[in-house]
Amino acid sequence: MSEPLPTNLGFALLGLIHKTAMSGYDLRKVFAETALGNYSSSPGAIYPALARLEKQGLVTGEEDRSKSLRPKKIYRPSADGKKIFKAWLSQEVTKYDISHNYHELMLRFAFHDALDDRKATRRFLRELASGLEEVIADLVSQRKMIPETEPVQTRLALEAGLEQLRASARWAHNSIRYFPDD
Repeated sequence: MSEPLPTNLGFALLGLIHKTAMSGYDLRKVFAETALGNYSSSPGAIYPALARLEKQGLVTGEEDRSKSLRPKKIYRPSADGKKIFKAWLSQEVTKYDISHNYHELMLRFAFHDALDDRKATRRFLRELASGLEEVIADLVSQRKMIPETEPVQTRLALEAGLEQLRASARWAHNSIRYFPDD
């Protein structure tokens, strides 16, 4: 497949229809009513994303005329769609992702149940916790290099980021207990 990988919106759509087949309207409702709205609940984004996924062979859309006068297109992941989705979920957590794509990491985690693999989820959380600790250590080193002549806001902004990262690291460590070694 020479097509680019789906966007985060595309992966969110794949994740939702991986759980259950849905129409575009049903998908829009989920985006509008949940935190997935960060990715868009706009029909101007969702329907083109579904069309791209269908063109790439990652989803199939079938018309369903059984429940209303107006037919709906029901989307399901294709075999390739399932494969790409699970590969995306299984990617290693990197420091770069933690620093630049944290929202994508949390999106991946939100759909991790699709792997049906407690070890993979435990590995994800351990990689996340370890990577967060590395990023925290880097930022603590950077904080020590900030000259006292810098405005206090500079130090406070860095401290706010550190607190958020520390909270995320605690969350990751605490979450591991939900996926014990068998």
